[in-house]
Amino acid sequence: MALLLGIESSSEYCTVLLCENGEIKSIVQHTEAFSHAAVLTRMIESCLEKVSLNIKDLEGIFISMGPGSYTSLRVGVSTAKGIAFAQNIPIMAIPTLKILALSALKYNQINDALYVGMTDARRMEVYIGLYNQEGNEIGANQALILNADSFDAYNDQVLVFAGDGMSKAKSLYEEKKNLVWTSANMDWSVFAQLGDEKYKKGDFSDLVHGEPIYLKPPNITTSKISH
Repeated sequence: MALLLGIESSSEYCTVLLCENGEIKSIVQHTEAFSHAAVLTRMIESCLEKVSLNIKDLEGIFISMGPGSYTSLRVGVSTAKGIAFAQNIPIMAIPTLKILALSALKYNQINDALYVGMTDARRMEVYIGLYNQEGNEIGANQALILNADSFDAYNDQVLVFAGDGMSKAKSLYEEKKNLVWTSANMDWSVFAQLGDEKYKKGDFSDLVHGEPIYLKPPNITTSKISH
């Protein structure tokens, strides 16, 4: 049974966990927004210390690869790569939207439904990823500007949503009875199981060239200089 480290850093808060054979052994969460760079390494140390282990006991790392906050994702991926290179262990990349979609599936099993991870992407834009009940991606993850007909192609299909992008979407589609809005957050047991499955399949990421899933360029603002 492999001991794996999981890192979720795609949003304003970060979480790390240890799992063995898909079962969570230890978890540490930080609730100060966008402080990833300052706390992530210490969180990993704390997660290991809780179960009297150290970094050399790890056999792999799985990471939520986005889309999400550009800087937060960079911190998580860089940290994972540093540990993986130093310990000579593999990295497994998991799309953030897949974790959300399958978290919704865990608690809302509806025959023939598609499950949609949806996260905020500023203004009236969201990131979405659609998955079937087998966890297979239906089309690529994408950035979507919401409008009245965004989901008309699925009028004959039940769509079950999870993620913080729902808050801006629900009011647009109140009359669509085929859209199901859940209260599901990212389920850490789902995250752990996905990481364990990838490890057992040998589905590893390229340590050198592997990059987060951004979907959009970073939102960089420049200060105004007065003369």
